[in-house]
Amino acid sequence: MRSRALRLVYAIPPVLAFVLAFVGLVEKDESGVVGATSSITVSLDGAARPNRIIAGAISRVAEEHHATVVRMIADRADPNGRRTALVTDAPGTLGEQWLDDGYPDFSRAVSTRVQPMSDLDRVDPTGTYELFGDEAARHDLVRAFASVGYGAATESIPLLARLGIGETVDGTAGLVGILVLGSATACLVATVGSPRRCAVRRLHGQSTVRILRQELGALRTSVAVVLVGAPIVAVGIWLVNGAAQWPALVAATAVLGAALLTPVVLAHATGVLLACRRPLVDALRGSRPPGGVVGLAHAARLVATLLLVAAVSGLVGAEVVARTSGTERDLRAAGTAVQLWITPDPRPIESQAYWDRLGRFAGGALQDHDALLSAVKEVSTGSGNAGVPALFVDAEYLRLQDVRAADGTRIRAGSRPTVWIPEHSRLDPDALVQSLTGWDLRDAPDAARRDVTVGRLGTPELWTYPDGGSVRGWLDDAVLVVVPTPATTFSADQLGSWLSTGDVVFRSRAHAERAITAAGVGSEISAVVDVGQAAAETARDARRTVVAQAAAVVSAAVVAVVLAALATSAHRRRYGRARFAKTVAGVHPVRADGDLLTVEVVSVVLAALAAGVAWSRLRLDDAGHLSVLDPLTQAASPSALLAVTAAVVVSILSTSIVLGTARETDRSRGDEAR
Repeated sequence: MRSRALRLVYAIPPVLAFVLAFVGLVEKDESGVVGATSSITVSLDGAARPNRIIAGAISRVAEEHHATVVRMIADRADPNGRRTALVTDAPGTLGEQWLDDGYPDFSRAVSTRVQPMSDLDRVDPTGTYELFGDEAARHDLVRAFASVGYGAATESIPLLARLGIGETVDGTAGLVGILVLGSATACLVATVGSPRRCAVRRLHGQSTVRILRQELGALRTSVAVVLVGAPIVAVGIWLVNGAAQWPALVAATAVLGAALLTPVVLAHATGVLLACRRPLVDALRGSRPPGGVVGLAHAARLVATLLLVAAVSGLVGAEVVARTSGTERDLRAAGTAVQLWITPDPRPIESQAYWDRLGRFAGGALQDHDALLSAVKEVSTGSGNAGVPALFVDAEYLRLQDVRAADGTRIRAGSRPTVWIPEHSRLDPDALVQSLTGWDLRDAPDAARRDVTVGRLGTPELWTYPDGGSVRGWLDDAVLVVVPTPATTFSADQLGSWLSTGDVVFRSRAHAERAITAAGVGSEISAVVDVGQAAAETARDARRTVVAQAAAVVSAAVVAVVLAALATSAHRRRYGRARFAKTVAGVHPVRADGDLLTVEVVSVVLAALAAGVAWSRLRLDDAGHLSVLDPLTQAASPSALLAVTAAVVVSILSTSIVLGTARETDRSRGDEAR
């Protein structure tokens, strides 16, 4: 008869493996193509030939090697929800099948339209291509790109990555580590710590090999979970996505299940072998577990506490990012504005001419009022090493956003730069202006730099257009720097950089398309993204992370408490007599359990130290200065406090277990003495 702990330990891996495989395939499908063997990133490398010639060269390689080449293109109107797959159509290949039947989207959050590779003449040919083929096809495809004036960097995709393994969201590694740690510890405590079950079998003449084989029969629990869960999962997957990519899901689940079961089986087998080596008489009497097992149980509990601290910090951070965008208030502030996505690497970005061209395009759009400036930077206050967030805006931003001075009047752009300091701020205006003109406004005309005015800002919060969650959406402590003519105030290099980070925002899609066409920079722009949609997508991704982090927190808390109970139980079995002797001698209960209570103190101290390290990592930048732009900095203090609180709660529960088992230990030892 096996303990309930062992049955639970063997039931967890199949369930967790399926969850990880499903989430990994969702992430893989949303970011690329499931099952591709190679990735080829193409960049301009000389005199390029027309796109139809490029498409023909790709198709010839695909036909020669019986391969499929895929180029995924984001839909400009909905880059996260819709995309187009340009595929080759060699007979008998996946590409031909997808052109007939459509691409089997595993994630229903993305809808893929399949078009032939000949449609490449409508888009920029630079970017990432994914190949279903062998090494020879990959090498020939690189040569084909070189023959038409393009360079290609290739990368072979490992088998596990093709299945989405390793593509899971934040928090998964901690979740897996916590559960594996708890499972392995439970196996050791249930075998070495309770050797009587093996001793009874040895007493009946069973060999160690037979006992081991019988104990590992606990794997039948995993098999039962698979047999019961498989039909339910199959029906669910069919309802969710029509069983798309089901071979990949099965393969990924099997690989992950084997990986998760391996440490459990090893720990269980090790525990059984050690238990069988115990003297038979001692084992039948319920011999004390080895000190190493007791120490391992306590160490595992401390590790689980540290993982709990990390999980709580991750959960708070994910929740903060989720709250920074996607709300109704954010969507109202975003309006019809759009941001441009610059064509991703590799491009000739090392060339200053590339950035200057983008900067001139951004400056022209700002000057024509097609775009607006909303750039957040950390600037020096002019006093020591202190920094403060500053929002650089132009007249168009002030037209769209209602920003008020301390006297209630609406702020408008004048003929010279104006610095607006929060109403109750203690910043030195003269030092701040000197800092701004000396560095951030260094490229402005001399007349503008000499005539910077200062005012008091009455609006409590300033809206910043989304930047992937890396900058706070609403700033309540920022300096407002109004720059009436950004095109002449900042260098082309700076404006090009701000365009690439979404700080130069276009008023609407129509304004952006008109400006792109007029400037002839369509090859440098990969997508035109609605700001509101980008905010909502950031929030959606963050919410998925919140779910994973919440699962990690709950799992860490449960495992920490269970490990505390296991460690206390093993400790009682080994040191119960010594504890009873102290009680008979009149030692105070706190002193009698001093070793266990010391473990509780150590766990809380370690949690506090880990929370402090996490706090400093979030609050301070690489130079050791206070970070003022990252939204996670605001979560640093609550995160540390909640993490320590969680560790204290676990310690209180563990202490109650210690106190609750003390009387039972004394009673049982007293009965043995009689």
